[in-house]
Formats: sequence, structure tokens, C-alpha cells
Amino acid sequence: MKLGLVLAVLALTGAAHAQKYRFPMELPASGTQPYPTAYRDLDSGGGLKDWNCGATTYDGHKGSDFGIGSWPVMDAGSRWIVAAADGKVVFVNDGCDDHCSTGSCGCGSGFGNYVKLQHADGKSTYYGHMMKGSLAVALNAEVKCGQHLGKVGSSGNSTGPHLHFEVRYASNASDDPFSGSCGGPTSFWVSQGAYKGLPGDQCENPTPPEVDDDKQTSETPTGSISVAAGATFQKSWVIENTGTTTWSTAGGYALAHVGGDLLGAAAPVALGSGETIAPKAQKTWAVSFVAPSAPGTYGGDFRMDRSGKGPFGATLHLDVVVTEPGTGGASGGGGASGAAGSAGAGLGGGGTSSGGGGKPSGGSSGNSAAPSAGDDVTGGCACRGAAPRDAPAGPWALAVLAVAGLRRRRAASRA
Repeated sequence: MKLGLVLAVLALTGAAHAQKYRFPMELPASGTQPYPTAYRDLDSGGGLKDWNCGATTYDGHKGSDFGIGSWPVMDAGSRWIVAAADGKVVFVNDGCDDHCSTGSCGCGSGFGNYVKLQHADGKSTYYGHMMKGSLAVALNAEVKCGQHLGKVGSSGNSTGPHLHFEVRYASNASDDPFSGSCGGPTSFWVSQGAYKGLPGDQCENPTPPEVDDDKQTSETPTGSISVAAGATFQKSWVIENTGTTTWSTAGGYALAHVGGDLLGAAAPVALGSGETIAPKAQKTWAVSFVAPSAPGTYGGDFRMDRSGKGPFGATLHLDVVVTEPGTGGASGGGGASGAAGSAGAGLGGGGTSSGGGGKPSGGSSGNSAAPSAGDDVTGGCACRGAAPRDAPAGPWALAVLAVAGLRRRRAASRA
């Protein structure tokens, strides 16, 4: 009765900051699943009583035992025992025979090969009866919830392969992690599960999985770019980090060319020295390109890339229409925006042509007068010149010729 009262007080005292545990074994993808073989015995006399008022225990048992399916399962590779919560390895024992079947082999103070973890709330957890030579952690190591500790064996006071899991306070008094009608008021499990079932294998504060992702928010210029052959031009994209990771050069993040035409870009494009892009932050990629010498339509694709894991996120498109040299500078959205000509030049590049080339706007000095009737403005040129000889005559020319012919015929008739 006194022991039960002490345990209840201890449980209530630590309940506000008690560490919650996951099931301390890795569940196999196939084959025999772990199962409870004996809970803590809560009867202070000679009877048997587990946390649910049943008798799935044995007299004086202080831990929670979980079997794996006897010797064939163990000898075929066994099952991994894992840390029930984050903690520090404060004791390890190895070297005990792991095929004890008498229940009284005695090695390792009865625990055989085992690991003891110290947790942030002051409690400790014990993982007993491991396979010889299977311990995967060293003394004083910091471990994370779910990390491999060793494999299920039958060392120490054991009658067959199983895990003995036990929770103890700093005073070395042990407690039952299960709560129920005949147990304590507080469960130490993240998810206790049903009677004779298994607690959940979810950690209390699981580390969120790493997610690399992004989305494009804008681009400059928008759409297709028209640029003269051989010219250097720039395209900018703004993307937002929509993942859970922070991008950095040290982390292996860069903008990579993933398809189409590279067009002279220095890819992959690295982040700036010391630059980091946190989740929800934006990054502007301004990339310089060189137009090919041959006119035509070109395109390339770029994506964020993480070294060792590959591309991720939105695909950034580059669409370019390369024109003949001297027909205009680079622009977005379809039209070519040309630079104003120099004084006296008179030809080429003057003003802005929209679409596939139009009339000049604001020509350079020395040849900026508006063309008079009959001026040839073909190809954006304000030059004055005669129509080619083989060009068909316009309607006004035919009319003049007809009038002249009529006059000659009248003069001839009078003569």
C-alpha cells in the first residue's frame, strides 16, 4: 500500500513535465509483429495484477516485456530496439550470452546486455536482454527518439527473445508506463493503445521531414524575349522557398539548368557568399545570357537543385526569339525595343517597333523628318528612294499614265 502511494505521488509530481514515449521497438514491414508478454505486476502480495486488472504479468515483475516470436525470429536477424525518447546513454553492458532460456543466467544484473538512457525530465529508461554484440550506441552518446540501440535477444534472466522495457525515477524507483483501472493515473506513452496491443510508434516531438520546394512569383521581362543575334541579355525570376529547409551554398543549393538551350549562362548559378534563403523567404535569380548567332526561336529550363538529391520546385522557363543583328535590342512580351541611333546615323534601331517590326518612332538627328508622300519606309527605314523597277505600279501612277495617253491621242487627232 505504501509503495503504491509513493509511486502515485511520484507520478503526479512529474506529470506536468513527464516525457512521453513511443513504442521502443521498430516494427517490421512483414513477419511476426511484436506483442506484450508481461506487464508490470501491481499486486503487492502474492497475486498477479496488471494495469488493466488482468493477469498478463508474473509475480514481482517491474517492467513491460514485448516478445518477437521466439528463437527463429531472433536467429534470422531479430528486431531493432529503439530509443523511446530523446536522451543520453548513461550505461551500457555487452558480452552476455544471448540464448538464455532458464530465466536465471544472471549476467548484467539480470538485464543481460542492456542500455540505460537518461531523459530531460529526470527519468531513465532501461532496454534489457539484447543480443550480444548488437549494441549500436556508445556510452555518453546523445540519441534521438527512434534511434537504434540494439537488437532483441535473450541475455540475462530471460527465458526467450524479448525486450524488457522499464521506467525509473532519479531515486531508482520504477514505475509503470501504462495507466488503467488498476494502474496509475498517468500514461507515459504518446499513444498507449489497447490492452494486449502495442503503444504507438510515434515520437512525442517528431522532427518534421525535410521538404525542398519552391514556387515562382514573378519574372522580368515577362513572356518571350526578342533579342538581336549575338547580344547579351538578362532574365530574372523571383521564387519563394515553400519548403521546410533553408537554402545555402554549404547545403548544396543552386539554380541548375535542367533542359533546353543554355544560351551561355554560367550554370549552375550559385547563391551569394554567406546567403541563406529561409522557408517563406524569396530569392531573385538574375541570369545573364548570350543570344546565338543564328536567328530563330530558343528556350531553356531551370530549377532549384540540391546536391545529392536533385532538382525540385517550379520550372523557370526562358523563351527567346533571336533576330538579325541591327533590327533591335532585347525586350519582353513580343515587341523589340531598339536603342535610339546616334547623330547622323539615320539608319537602324531608331525607336520602338512592336510585334514583328513597324514604323520608326522618334528617329535620330540628321534624318528625323517625317516622310513625305511616296517615301519608302519599308523595313523601318525613313530613306527617300524610287520604287524598284520590277515593283508593280500603284493606282495613282496608272491614273497619271492614262491621262497622259489621252492627251497624246487628242493632240494627234487635232493634227
